[in-house]
Amino acid sequence: MTKEIRLGVVGYGSNPEKNIGRGAGLLKLAANNFEGVTAAAICEVTPHSLDIARRDFPDAGHFADFDAMLEEVPLDALLIETPSYLHAGFAVKALERNIHVLSDIPCVHSVEEAHALWAAQQKSQAFYMTGANANLAGFIDTAVDLKKRGLFGEAYYIEAAYIHDCRSLWKDTPWRANMEPIRYCTHSLGPVLRLIDEDLEWVSCFDTGSHVNRQEGQHDAMAALFRTKKNVVVRLLTSFINNYRGGHHSYRFFTTKGCFERTPSYRTFRKDQMEGPRTLFYSTDLYGYNNWMELPTDDTRPEFAAQKNLGHGGIDYYMWKLFIEAVRAGGPSPISLREGLRMTLPGIYAAESACKGGELTRIIYPWSRT
Repeated sequence: MTKEIRLGVVGYGSNPEKNIGRGAGLLKLAANNFEGVTAAAICEVTPHSLDIARRDFPDAGHFADFDAMLEEVPLDALLIETPSYLHAGFAVKALERNIHVLSDIPCVHSVEEAHALWAAQQKSQAFYMTGANANLAGFIDTAVDLKKRGLFGEAYYIEAAYIHDCRSLWKDTPWRANMEPIRYCTHSLGPVLRLIDEDLEWVSCFDTGSHVNRQEGQHDAMAALFRTKKNVVVRLLTSFINNYRGGHHSYRFFTTKGCFERTPSYRTFRKDQMEGPRTLFYSTDLYGYNNWMELPTDDTRPEFAAQKNLGHGGIDYYMWKLFIEAVRAGGPSPISLREGLRMTLPGIYAAESACKGGELTRIIYPWSRT
């Protein structure tokens, strides 16, 4: 018999009726596609969105107050889809009640929150899963597999970029307008850290300020250099205000046995209007291959992508599948809090470095030995 999971969500979305609301989309994905998963409670502070939640899930409890929801509805698991700077507080309260957590990224907004969340996880009988869907992209699994097979070697220098003009999202998610983009580094560092066996230990970061809009407090782009104890270097560019017309994400790994690259897509004036992203690989261990090989792997999950409305080409479905299976098994977490903080805290320290003119800054984790 399938174990029932009573699922709650905090943050249904600013305008779920127009599909602007990841909380609404993910809750529907879980409740409609996984046997035994029930939408038990929804917390949302926007009255219009809460009304839509009542229409979408009439049998759930509906709340504007998170504490009241936890008091009144027994939950097995909680999905957190609020603005990014609010994630940690909700997660701590859920873990204190032994409720399993699936939280969108970044995990925390400050170093103090990281330590509080880490402490709550250590005491809880429940687990925390980092909702880093970029970690589950097909081409990243390919790179991990190549490493396990010994064809990848060890990465020693990596370049990653997340370039996304988010100005169209400001109306419904106004917190994005003045957020330092380097804080939203998890889509890049999550996949990168799957290929590195060490934590990022040092960072120097620079901020362009506002050139595009000429608005004080905005940040067009931020560029950070990270380094591990064994001198693995990661260069990261994040930009959320720009006029770039390429794909959002790209990665380039220089390894001891070759290289691995995920190129961005580019819109062009060609007939097909688009040059798609490519996954490229070269290894000195493959005899007879003296140049790049293009691998037939994408960011989607082909085992799920053929089904409809499963989010990011099946990646969101796969994320839910891992989480639900872990809840029923009692853990462990598919993407643990430690993994989440490894990809979140470097961005917080990078923002601090940028405020100090690029000062070299040590990254401290809750498990660090200072």
